[in-house]
Amino acid sequence: MTSRLIPALALAAVALAARPAQAIEPVPSFRYLVTGNGFGFQVFDASANAVKQYLERPYRYIRANASNPDGEGIVRRNLAFDTYFGAKVGTQAQWFGGRAPTEVGYVAESNMIRSVVTVGSVMTETFYVSPFGYSGNAMVMLLKVTNNGSSAQPVTAYSIHNFKLGSAPNPDEPGANSEAIAYDAASATATETGPGGGVIVYAPIGGADVSSCADTVHASITAGNGITAQPACSGTDKKNAFAKDLGSVGAGESKWWGVAVLFDADGNAAATRTAWSTWLAGRTADRIHTDVLAEFDAWRKPPVSGLSPAETKIWRQSETVLRMSQILESYQLTPRRKNHGMVLASLPPGGWHTGWVRDAIYGLVAMARTGHHDMAKWGLDFFLNADAGKYSSYLNDVPYRISTVRYFGDGEEEADYSGKPTRNIEIDGWGLFLWGARTYVDQANDVAWLSAMTQKGDTVYDAIREGVAEPLAKNMEPTGMAIADASIWEVHWGNREHFLYTTATAARGFCDMATLARRAGRTEDIERYRELSKKATDAIKTHFIDSNRVLAGSLERLAQGTNYRDGSTIEAITWNLVPGDHAIAKATLDSMSFLQTPAGGYKRVEGSQDQYDTDEWILIDLRASSAFRRNGNEAKANQLLDWVTGQASVNYDLLPELYNTRTSSGQIGAYSGSIPMVGYGAGAYQMTLLDRAGQFEGSDCGQFDPGDDAGPGGGGDDEDDGLGRSGVACACAGGSASPESALLFVIVGALVLRRRRGKDLRS
Repeated sequence: MTSRLIPALALAAVALAARPAQAIEPVPSFRYLVTGNGFGFQVFDASANAVKQYLERPYRYIRANASNPDGEGIVRRNLAFDTYFGAKVGTQAQWFGGRAPTEVGYVAESNMIRSVVTVGSVMTETFYVSPFGYSGNAMVMLLKVTNNGSSAQPVTAYSIHNFKLGSAPNPDEPGANSEAIAYDAASATATETGPGGGVIVYAPIGGADVSSCADTVHASITAGNGITAQPACSGTDKKNAFAKDLGSVGAGESKWWGVAVLFDADGNAAATRTAWSTWLAGRTADRIHTDVLAEFDAWRKPPVSGLSPAETKIWRQSETVLRMSQILESYQLTPRRKNHGMVLASLPPGGWHTGWVRDAIYGLVAMARTGHHDMAKWGLDFFLNADAGKYSSYLNDVPYRISTVRYFGDGEEEADYSGKPTRNIEIDGWGLFLWGARTYVDQANDVAWLSAMTQKGDTVYDAIREGVAEPLAKNMEPTGMAIADASIWEVHWGNREHFLYTTATAARGFCDMATLARRAGRTEDIERYRELSKKATDAIKTHFIDSNRVLAGSLERLAQGTNYRDGSTIEAITWNLVPGDHAIAKATLDSMSFLQTPAGGYKRVEGSQDQYDTDEWILIDLRASSAFRRNGNEAKANQLLDWVTGQASVNYDLLPELYNTRTSSGQIGAYSGSIPMVGYGAGAYQMTLLDRAGQFEGSDCGQFDPGDDAGPGGGGDDEDDGLGRSGVACACAGGSASPESALLFVIVGALVLRRRRGKDLRS
């Protein structure tokens, strides 16, 4: 029988490997690039060749709305209508806004945006960047002009800044009423104010010959005329412009100029000028360009081995997205701003630039696993120092430390209604936090952190135990599963169910808490949390499977007998609660075909016609890739990863929330949802590549010291070697294997699965 089985399996494996990498070709569909530095964001629209968003704060909701405390909070303003450069070369003058650039993209996968426009024989390169190291909301605009002609050309550079500081009944499109602009000759800067609050400082880099807020300035340059100085003005829809004569630019020569656009929410122009002058330190525009990129390179960590050129670019851009996602404002009690370290779910222009617990942890785990330990620690500290615990009445009246959904920008817990009759209340974030904390401690080898003091006056370990692990334990049912909640898909409390995902996060989290107890020397806690993890894991295998051993998304949907297949169930495999070679894992992965989309990947649930449910979720694609790889199905794992990689490669190496799956909404495979995504995008992509290379996070439940865990294992599995490890899962999880070795793994894995499946059915 074995001799007949191997050729058949070999043919099947070859057939799988011969499939195209994805069902359709990658779709260029996203036209925005964002820059940010932890204090603010600016968004470049490639279609307009201009910056069209400059956010007042780096998060969508500044704080709760006192007049509507159950609403989504006070929304930050978008201060920009547009801003860009222009130039006059010889007698030819033009603004670059509205021009079609010949090149657009990020410089070296950093947060610096580059756009190229040619005027006559002169190539202009515009750079927009929010520089790290400047502790404020800032965007630096740099202009490089290069004469590619054979003779010298006179060049004058221009900039125009159309910002909206008027009243803001719609914060995304503020008004332009009662604006005032004034040029200060002593500092060679201009300021803009308005009834919306705050002040913008426009600071030329390399000086300016003319500053003007005349209403005719845009038309004057378009007509080929110069700018007439007008240092001050007030009224409706005012804008400021600068002109700088760069002189004669010789053949092959380049010259630079720039403008910094700085916003201070408190309206302190003097302090902003001082902070900018200190950071600038007399540097020229070209030196800033060099220094900003050098700082970014010095911050980077080496990528995982075995990446293709395309994967390397996306890895590096994902690293940048993760950096931009973290809030760096200083912690303060009054007025409340307890947001230092908060990680956003997406960057703008995506609407989810809010501090969701779940998304943040996926991002923080990626940070810890890729060597950015300081960022991971800041993010974990944020959760322990922020304000949560408002909704204990839903959760057996236990005090808790981690938000049930997300946070306002000031660090206060928010459990949103989002237009529904009941709140979102979910506890999966509690188990996820324990996963993130253990991953950080082990990756950074920072046991001392567990003894550090939080802003609330307790040690980190005690805060985690009493504020996260114990509240979670008190919300587990006697069966071992978590209580019904809104969970990962946020169905709201009135529709709560017993979701497998929440129980899986608890199983993984308790396992990690046992390890944290071992690291902290709290041996009395190890067995308690290990047993809680085992009980939750056993509940998954007992209560959440159908007759074919397929994991169901929720107990209630399983009882109905239909529409229970759920993409989030694969986390039971990626978290090693169910080893990849287990019969439950194979059955669950086989059933993913029920969720396949026209684009080739997976939607999140079955049975819904809502487009948010029917569109393809790249989080599911990426986590499924890791799950298939653990199962030994390298071909399917690579197909999913290659599809996401190909898509990002034609969309500035950024990752979305969704891919469109309806022709009525545009091209199949086009980017959709909130873009770019952080934990669900950049973080998940990096973790997928780490898993492919065999660099797994630890998954023992307090049995090992750091570095001793031999590989991916399981929590409470009844068929492992007693230490929470499974040989086939480890063997099949490697990275850059040859096609021949991959085929061998498929064959051997299938034989072992066949042998073990009989044992599964008897258990």
